[in-house]
Parts: sequence; structure tokens; C-alpha cells
Amino acid sequence: MSAESERIVRAYFAAVNETRLDDLVALFAPDASLHFPMSDPIVGREAIGQFYANVLQFYPERFDDVRRLFFSPDGDVAAEIHFEGTTQTGRRVVFAAVDLFTIRDGQIRKLQIFYDSARVLEMIGALPKA
Repeated sequence: MSAESERIVRAYFAAVNETRLDDLVALFAPDASLHFPMSDPIVGREAIGQFYANVLQFYPERFDDVRRLFFSPDGDVAAEIHFEGTTQTGRRVVFAAVDLFTIRDGQIRKLQIFYDSARVLEMIGALPKA
């Protein structure tokens, strides 16, 4: 387990949960990539910052509860998450996710986020309930 990797991941979730966008973006490498369900990869700090600005605005109330962390020998991290939030339109959203962090030289180089996107789209009202 890498103490530095754990520090970076915990700082990431603290910045997301506390809506500290500048602190969040600073954790990413300048040419980092973010892989989010149903999106093309988002590349570069500026693009990642814009993406998170939109997400944090869409969920004015939110909390990513980190349930477990798993560490690779290289210092990469998998985080098991329980998310609860409320959208701008008042819809309640609750889901489990897994975030995979590739960390090099003290920065997030790649972040892959996995969750049941169809279920989330149902909760926000973008898809009819199955």
C-alpha cells in the first residue's frame, strides 16, 4: 500500500464532497484522463475541471462514501463507493460505484469510474423505469 496514493485518493474525495474544485483539479496530472460511463475520455486538467464543475452543479447535495480501498503494488487504487445525492431538480440518487485511480509521480494520471449508468439515468428521470 502506498501512503502517498491513499493520501491523494482521500484528498480527491474530500475535494469532491466539499465542493473544492480547484483542489480537486490540482490532484490531476496536466494530461490526465477521466473515463466516465457513457462519455468519451476527458483529457487534460482544464477539461476535467469543466466536467467536474458541471457534475458538482448538477448534484448540489452529494456525498461519496468510500467503503473500501484496494492498493496495487504500483500504488494504484481501487475505491468502492456508496454515492447519495440530490439533483438540481430534487431527484434522489443512490448507487454503488468503483473508481480506479492510476497514480504516478504524486498525481492522478487516469481515473476510471464504473457504475450502473442505466439505473442512474432512471433515477434522474432520463430513462423510464424498467
